[in-house]
Amino acid sequence: MREIDDSLRRLGTDHIDIYQVHWPDPGVPVEETAEAMLTLFKRGTIRATGVSNFSVAEMDRFRRVAPIHVLQSPYNISERGIEADVLPYCHENRIATFGYGALSRGLLSGRMRPDTAFSGDDLRRADPKFQQPRFSQYLAAVQRLDQLAQERFGKRIIHLAVRWILDQGITTALWGARHPGQLQPVDGVIGWSLDAAAKAEVDRILRQLITDPVGPEFMAPPGRS
Repeated sequence: MREIDDSLRRLGTDHIDIYQVHWPDPGVPVEETAEAMLTLFKRGTIRATGVSNFSVAEMDRFRRVAPIHVLQSPYNISERGIEADVLPYCHENRIATFGYGALSRGLLSGRMRPDTAFSGDDLRRADPKFQQPRFSQYLAAVQRLDQLAQERFGKRIIHLAVRWILDQGITTALWGARHPGQLQPVDGVIGWSLDAAAKAEVDRILRQLITDPVGPEFMAPPGRS
């Protein structure tokens, strides 16, 4: 309650459109968190209740106490773990889905090269996708996907990656932008779709070139006792 009061004050508003539990807290029962969110929802302090990185079992526990309007989970063309159960669950229960990591920490932007280096506290320094020999595998797949996007649709890999996510039934594809110019590709995502043959080719390229894939688990924060 203190956190949301602080947020409202900083934002200069009396409500928040979507308020999300960004990670399940291993130290607090899901039901307790849901009860607090329900209180805020009933007050009108938040207009929609969301969870992020929750499993189906955790969402079930949460929904026994409070509604879930939005789920946010990692999802992109090469990290598809939520397809097994989380995404079908959301579709079945009419829960909107936000896919974060749409560009896989920049891998699918088309801007990375074999000599791209990461410094300081950049989380990619600890992500095996960005370490050799996997990094070269991912970059090779990106190059082939970029060729596919250009030859089949007159687009680039960044457009293909985001369009693919939306075509899978994700409500909103999220990616981070550090300056306005990085949002320009949005226009290239609208007004077209991948056909079944193109999706099959995407899958073939990934299977052929990424022989040792890594999931999105390295996006998680450090574990807490």
